[in-house]
Amino acid sequence: MDLKNTFKSRIRENKIGKDIYLAQIDNYTIFTDTISKPVGKRFIQFYFCTKGRATFHFENKDQYLMKEGYSLLLFNSEIDIPINISLAKKSKLIIFVITLNKMEEIFTGFEGKLPFHESLTARTLYKEKLLSVPEKLIITQLENFSLDSDFENMYLSLKLHELLLHYFSVTDPITEKNKTLKDEKFLEQLQEIKELLLENITHPPTLNDLSLQFNLSEYKIKEGFKKYYGKTLSHFLLDTKMEIGKEKLDLKVKQVQEIAHDLGYENPSHFIEAFKKKYGITPKQWMMK
Repeated sequence: MDLKNTFKSRIRENKIGKDIYLAQIDNYTIFTDTISKPVGKRFIQFYFCTKGRATFHFENKDQYLMKEGYSLLLFNSEIDIPINISLAKKSKLIIFVITLNKMEEIFTGFEGKLPFHESLTARTLYKEKLLSVPEKLIITQLENFSLDSDFENMYLSLKLHELLLHYFSVTDPITEKNKTLKDEKFLEQLQEIKELLLENITHPPTLNDLSLQFNLSEYKIKEGFKKYYGKTLSHFLLDTKMEIGKEKLDLKVKQVQEIAHDLGYENPSHFIEAFKKKYGITPKQWMMK
């Protein structure tokens, strides 16, 4: 049941029991990627586009373009709806599928909150909506968590339950808009900070530089970044460097010392030590796997 892709998007998959499946797809390439997977009619499908865009291709030849910042819910109790998506270059998509039985189990006593119970005869649903700030926060945490593999599924299960609660929560749109305008702006600033760090990963700006550039206090940046991305600025930079280093090692084109310098390490031993601490083996041992 693994996802199939044409190019080389980063795909992180988690199967949480027999009822829940999660895939996080990062098409960092300059090509459109084709993602496909069979999905049975007992599953409700959620899609969250966090960057770029994705085009859905349906068996009746219909197409649907999903844009950044939107979610899509698909369900049909009568027919299977297989995943068949063209993911644009530099785009990110989260796919979350859950059985109807599991959904009803989670919302026992609150079935009226589920759109599947609005009609007992027509059990087909196609719903598009903007991502709310709480949903964006949870999705960001899903994209950036770092835990012992033994605890991954427990963490993801809790976060997906939380995401469902916010997804189906009904709030007054005017109140919600007024409440989240400030949060939206701050979240956008944090996203800009994250992109700036990624663009300058070898020589990242200091916290003081960020504070001056974005007109935010150092404390607010530190606390906000940790809240939205689940890790401190330094931890984020270190994890990103290690991921880039791992990819460069997999290519087997450069020596460990060269890769260390590419990542901004003046002393290669510091890169080796950090890599071994994170992955349990040295960069050289990784290359020989």
